[in-house]
Amino acid sequence: GELAVLAATVEDLVHSEAFELLSMAYEAQSLSMHEALEDETQEDLVLTTFVLFYLMPWTQEIRNESSALHKELESAYSDHDWNEARHWAEDLKGAVKYQSRAEHNPSLKTSAYFETYPLMLHLVEQFIDGYGMFQDNECREMKNVLMDLEGWERNDGRVLLSNLYSPYLQDI
Repeated sequence: GELAVLAATVEDLVHSEAFELLSMAYEAQSLSMHEALEDETQEDLVLTTFVLFYLMPWTQEIRNESSALHKELESAYSDHDWNEARHWAEDLKGAVKYQSRAEHNPSLKTSAYFETYPLMLHLVEQFIDGYGMFQDNECREMKNVLMDLEGWERNDGRVLLSNLYSPYLQDI
């Protein structure tokens, strides 16, 4: 009873966050939520801006400064974690398109699937719902790297700083 209500409340908060961030992404790109997106370029721009706002919340403050937002987007592309999340979002977009096409209409034009705000909202809700699993995979990969660095002389889960920094110090 009470646990189900708590879970539903948390889920509602998360989905309202998706709604708010997507609205901000449309606003930041000077696009209307009430009109269809013109093409896949606009779709990608809205999704990229949404992911930026979600992963780097401080960028929400510059959403009305197009040049600052553009610089932040450009600099984000040099970040490995950003690129991994962006590629995951693109894969998710393809999966949601495929799933919807299979469920509803096999002849649906897939490139226009997220042209309306409600359809884009469905995509970003899927993003938020699945992002924890994506992050979990990244954490497991990092754990495996650290376990490999631990070395045979230790078995306590700690990594010697010399082992951690040795790949970077070899170039000096």
